Amino acid sequence: MKKLKVDIGEIALTMEMQDDFDNITLFDTESGEVVSIPNELMDAVGSRDEEAMEDLPEWKKDLVELTGDIISNEAGRFVDIPRKPFYDAYNLMVEFAGTVTNRFLREKLEISLDGKGAFRRFKNVLSDYHDEESRWYAFKDSSMKQEVIEWLNSLGIEPVE
Repeated sequence: MKKLKVDIGEIALTMEMQDDFDNITLFDTESGEVVSIPNELMDAVGSRDEEAMEDLPEWKKDLVELTGDIISNEAGRFVDIPRKPFYDAYNLMVEFAGTVTNRFLREKLEISLDGKGAFRRFKNVLSDYHDEESRWYAFKDSSMKQEVIEWLNSLGIEPVE
């Protein structure tokens, strides 16, 4: 397994995002970096549209070479970062609620998870219980870290932070 310095938190955040805001976001298996390229730039480089590339702001021009590497993607260097479906995040909240020892709070959390708006209600309930709120974020972070490590391992990468 190849050891690679990675930012597990950044990969976890990308896994949780549901919108790339008109970018393509990939993991570079050589550098360990998460790279985000505007779709507009991908289109311009992919179609070799010189005129479109001339009109790009400087910061996008700096990404042209990397974008070319992504398009050619020799040896599968760049891979899509899998996205977590909403139901996985919901299931994690259900799992956490089951670990709460305060019966009153556990019942409030279980009620908050019923129906539309569950994510907001869950966080609102926890905001009144600071110790449990901290425990929730640690629980969630630990779960996401494990998921990222398993995904990286499936790519043959052992993460080094």
